[in-house]
Amino acid sequence: MQKDCCACSRKVPTTKKYCSYHSQAFDDIKEHYMKWVHAYGLVSWNDFLNRLLNMNETGSWIKEVISVELKK
Repeated sequence: MQKDCCACSRKVPTTKKYCSYHSQAFDDIKEHYMKWVHAYGLVSWNDFLNRLLNMNETGSWIKEVISVELKK
């Protein structure tokens, strides 16, 4: 059985939250969060996501994942 990606209408297996595109975006976000923490010290997850969301350089798939994550 499949369900929709939390960020778009693509189908994903029931064990997944995101489609392959948004899954890669989420993995990239987590990787970059660790780099920010290393560079800037402790930054909360939500603060990090809000900063990324407001950056012009942030891509659309990343922004879509951030929107989902901030709704939690």
